[in-house]
Amino acid sequence: MKLEVRNETYNRFMKRKEIDIVIEHPEESTPSMAQVQHLIAKHLNTSIEKTEIKTIYTSKGSPYSLCTAFVWDNKTVKDHAKKEEKKEGAE
Repeated sequence: MKLEVRNETYNRFMKRKEIDIVIEHPEESTPSMAQVQHLIAKHLNTSIEKTEIKTIYTSKGSPYSLCTAFVWDNKTVKDHAKKEEKKEGAE
């Protein structure tokens, strides 16, 4: 998976970075929110707890996904990987 940051702005009022990203995933399905959260945190050298994925859009059959993410200065968000583990345990 390749990650390309298309637009990055800083919202001073909300104290966060607002990022538009294109993710290339040839021969793979649309990545999960947990995968994207970890990928963005690694790419931006920030913690997973401060990275929030708002949307992931993929056109049918396309190897590209458009993603909107927020990286907060001091707010912590849920780790999507932990959320997915709970779902799997419930089944």
